[in-house]
Amino acid sequence: MTVKPLLKKSLSVFLTTAVFLTYSMVALANTPAASGELTVTGTAGTDSFVSINGEAVKSSRSVFFPAIVTTPENTSATISFGKTGAIRVEPGTSVTISFDGRNVAANLAGGSVKVLASETGVAFAMPDGSAKTVPAGETAAAGRQDDDDDKGGGAAWWLWALVFGGAAAAMVIGATYDTNKVRLGGNTTVVSPTQ
Repeated sequence: MTVKPLLKKSLSVFLTTAVFLTYSMVALANTPAASGELTVTGTAGTDSFVSINGEAVKSSRSVFFPAIVTTPENTSATISFGKTGAIRVEPGTSVTISFDGRNVAANLAGGSVKVLASETGVAFAMPDGSAKTVPAGETAAAGRQDDDDDKGGGAAWWLWALVFGGAAAAMVIGATYDTNKVRLGGNTTVVSPTQ
């Protein structure tokens, strides 16, 4: 009788240990997330911070990627990627930064980002839909979008003038034509129970 409960307990201990070791190995096999170090600089006498993924952060902080970095008007942020390089997010900038351990890529929504150091350059997606690789020492800036109507009034104003002029002419002709009587339904007899 004592052999059967001992067998059940040892089997339970063995299975529990097997499940624990399996899940421990799976958790330890995950690749570490690429990270960078953040340094915030701002106007003297102010409490300088930037926004990383919507959270206000200060200097000496690890940044995990992808990260949305937003800087206020009086503060810039420098992100160091170790041996891969470093970038400076200028004041008044919003950018999404990706880093896979070897390559840095950024999606610039507004403002400017300076590449401080990089062996291969940083790939930028610009607000106008274009893409470019910026080498070390150069700056990627979101330029102003060109509108077609800000150069001498644009070319489409005459089309609207023609449409409104035609509508005005049709109203004038319609109002002065014949006797201005409107006959809806023609010459029909109206039958009404109240007459």
